[in-house]
Amino acid sequence: MTPPPSSLSPPQSWERLLRTPHPRDHVVQLYTDEQFLGRAVAHFLGAGLRDGGAAVIIGTPAHVRVICDRLDTAGVEVPKAVRRGQLVIADAEQCLARFMKDGLPDRAAFLATVLPILETIRAEGYRNIRLFGEMVNLLWDHNLEATVQLEEMWNEVLADQGVSLLCAYRIDPFDVRAHRGVLHQISRCHSHLVPVDDYDRLDRAVERALGDTFGQGRTEATTAHRDPLPRRHVDARVGSRPVRGPQAVAQHRRHAPRADAAPLSRRLAGLGGQPTSASVHRAAGQGAV
Repeated sequence: MTPPPSSLSPPQSWERLLRTPHPRDHVVQLYTDEQFLGRAVAHFLGAGLRDGGAAVIIGTPAHVRVICDRLDTAGVEVPKAVRRGQLVIADAEQCLARFMKDGLPDRAAFLATVLPILETIRAEGYRNIRLFGEMVNLLWDHNLEATVQLEEMWNEVLADQGVSLLCAYRIDPFDVRAHRGVLHQISRCHSHLVPVDDYDRLDRAVERALGDTFGQGRTEATTAHRDPLPRRHVDARVGSRPVRGPQAVAQHRRHAPRADAAPLSRRLAGLGGQPTSASVHRAAGQGAV
């Protein structure tokens, strides 16, 4: 297993985390409301676009519309960003279909789907790239093994390419504890966790479920720059006091990558492949966000 990216930056609010992620950050957003998801993703991608970086959305058509509407509201000229190759939009189901084989993601096919997108963006001159992906959200409720494998493949890409990724999982507000075991598996693949948004309704249930999942009784405060924690332990501290709601960011500490793990680019020498127009939508042009 490729360990998730290690995050040793000072604890921060979810808003700051989404605005200024570090390269190789792998953030997971739990959500119950699609509009909240749209706001969170637009905040994550929009900040990067406004700073001159690039963004990739691998989502369902419905969520792409919500995210693009939020980006437009935030002042991002989406059509211009797409035309100049600064924003790439891909259909999550179509991308999955390209690399899923016998119910599991095929690593070579996954990389042949994702890496050309990043190469195309960099060919346009963009270096700072943020991605949002919800292919895992399409898998996790019926295929946990495939979900975890896909997250691990994403970690390889993040480590090699230096990009940041936001994933999202929809949580059933009336059955949060049923996700406990699944959340445990998923949490191991990420560097940061942004808990469920609707804490007025879900505070007690989510806190208990996440506390049980992450080996803690409740979401608590933590200090920065501490030694790496065991793989099964998750810090959920922000500042010096317990916090709840969107401000509670669980920062996962992970072991360093194995010494024998060769760089992805070296292991993938000669791998080719191009994204198809059916799964990636972009056009040539000039302009500014």
